[in-house]
Amino acid sequence: MTLMLRAVCLAAVFAIGAICVPQPTVAQGQDLPPQVQLTPGLVESFIASYPQLQELGKQLEQRYGRAVADPEDPTSGIAAFAAYAEARGQIEQIVTAHGIDSLEDWTRIAYSVMLAYSFAERGDGGGSVDSEMAEAMEQIRGDDNIPAAQKEQLIAMLQQQMAAISQLRPPAGNIEAVTPFLDQIRAIAETN
Repeated sequence: MTLMLRAVCLAAVFAIGAICVPQPTVAQGQDLPPQVQLTPGLVESFIASYPQLQELGKQLEQRYGRAVADPEDPTSGIAAFAAYAEARGQIEQIVTAHGIDSLEDWTRIAYSVMLAYSFAERGDGGGSVDSEMAEAMEQIRGDDNIPAAQKEQLIAMLQQQMAAISQLRPPAGNIEAVTPFLDQIRAIAETN
């Protein structure tokens, strides 16, 4: 494999990895959780509730032990404690105090915020991912050192990755809703 091909493949992997920053883990074969239409108010509610839920999570960890959580998803630890009735009641109390109807709603909002944040961090409304992938495909097509069969495989892999990314693309307006709060969301994303 040529040095250029390695660089292109690494760029594609990093582009995919960067766009898939914190999101709830979904078992293979399951549908992705639904995203909600974000408003600045929902984003603010999520941001305001998160430190309280994080603090509650520390208390619940002392009581129930360490929750099995996805290290890439700063919200998964909270959801894991919801299996305990008393803990769920405390969690629900915090989310409803911030104007969110339930833990399930909070989880969907959190998922939507974190995905929109991921796309916003990439710039160009997430469109930079598309252009990076298209550029990588053109580099592969133009590299005479890569055998034709290998080019087809690499391009097919990138096309599959692009299709996966398109399923994660936030609804219209969600990137704009999180943009004023990028620093605050970044702090949440970096807590793990």
